[in-house]
Amino acid sequence: MRPAHALVVVVALASVAHADEFAGGSVIFARGSSLYRVDPNGRGETEVATLATKAAVRALRTDAAGQILLADIGGAWAWMRLDGSTKTLADLPCGEGPAQLTEDASCVVCRARSGPGSIIFNFKLDKAFPVDVAATRIVGEDKQRKLVWADKAGIWSAPVGDPKKKTKLAAEAPLRGFLPSPDGTRALGVYADEIFVDAHHKKPAEVLQNFALDGEAARRKVIKDGVPLEWTHDAQWALVQDGASACLLKASGGEYKCWKGYTAASVAPDGKWILVLGNRDPKAAPKAKPAAKPRAKPAAKPEEPSEEPEQAGGSGGEEDVAVAPPTGPLALFRGKLEGAFTDPPVAIVKIVDGAAVWVPAAPK
Repeated sequence: MRPAHALVVVVALASVAHADEFAGGSVIFARGSSLYRVDPNGRGETEVATLATKAAVRALRTDAAGQILLADIGGAWAWMRLDGSTKTLADLPCGEGPAQLTEDASCVVCRARSGPGSIIFNFKLDKAFPVDVAATRIVGEDKQRKLVWADKAGIWSAPVGDPKKKTKLAAEAPLRGFLPSPDGTRALGVYADEIFVDAHHKKPAEVLQNFALDGEAARRKVIKDGVPLEWTHDAQWALVQDGASACLLKASGGEYKCWKGYTAASVAPDGKWILVLGNRDPKAAPKAKPAAKPRAKPAAKPEEPSEEPEQAGGSGGEEDVAVAPPTGPLALFRGKLEGAFTDPPVAIVKIVDGAAVWVPAAPK
């Protein structure tokens, strides 16, 4: 028999190895009138914030170092620091619509409350700065930072302090769903195109496409009915909702993996893990198929029409929330990028009432 102290060492080493698997990350989710934090296995639940309203938490966002938390609560954006200094969220002067944090958590870009422009809210200065363009994201670092946006004339970038000095990144803007990567090298968007209905015939369709923000923007068809939600912080993977499936899409190459019957919530910084919402009733959850070898799906081939998730509560409007959290008795699940396509996600929180986000560990 092994000595008792040897068993203790083995268990400790196994715990450290398992913790390293998640790179020290954690998960924040909504339940009732609070936000809670757990580890990626669902352990150590701690309340991190109380909400001033009972409105649904429709989206949660954080930066690459897990310093700032953004929350869309019933269509109004709010924020808080994740250093334990507060348990309440402060309102942001944003209009309804998307909001994007910079990767260093210095500011957020969101829609202005009136007019076609945007605002940049600086957290350190606690001040909002108006911008005359409908900016989607601030990309790059330090003095190389640029605003990126799309309008009827194309896709553009410009220095944060001078939007008039713009550079064209693509001649044609997408119909909707424009989502540039955090480093500003690539983007996703839905364009009018064609798809095959059989081996010899095509029909018009609106298709999610992937392209480089290099001035040429040669586009590649990816998941046909996909709705882009979020890029990983390393800009190598994108979180996409395809009807009733939550998917991870590789930034280049066309590889993707989907989990049918779930709604995408968030993704780990390197794309190794996905958070999804699903029915908490095991009898209603999707059944796993026999194991199969993992493979890369070719995104250019025609795809079958997507099924709408039964639990979905509506999109919330393309100009508002791309994919709203589903309604009903929900649980939070963790999926793994590696492994078989038939591996089902693992339940980590049995009861959730809204959005969730993977929070990266702060750098040491």
